[in-house]
Amino acid sequence: MTIATAALMTTAVNAATTENRLQLKTQHEYDKAGRHTTRITYAFNGEEWLPALRWEYHYTTTGYTVELSRWNPRRHCFDEATQKTVYTFTPDATAAYVTTYARRNARSAFELTDSLLAAFPQSMAVDFLAGRP
Repeated sequence: MTIATAALMTTAVNAATTENRLQLKTQHEYDKAGRHTTRITYAFNGEEWLPALRWEYHYTTTGYTVELSRWNPRRHCFDEATQKTVYTFTPDATAAYVTTYARRNARSAFELTDSLLAAFPQSMAVDFLAGRP
């Protein structure tokens, strides 16, 4: 699939089954550049598909941020994100600083949980920034 095709496709659904027979499916949404904007995972409860998790992607000129939120069945919506990972590429695009944060609930502040420097070949960073797998 080309990036242009991915940009035109608003959602794609993949189904998977784990050893314990929990059925999951994932919906992907892309921007015009073919980059992920949202990924939602659904779980089948035996009768219907229910939302479970949502990842939202936010891009900058130096990297991107991914925020994870969980479905709230009582409120019938996703809660505020409780986990966040920030990828910041070095100026020469040969490495990325990866920083993860978590919070207990929507009212608490994000707290640093981990950070690392990930190095990779030049072509990988270019593909990553261009939204190519």
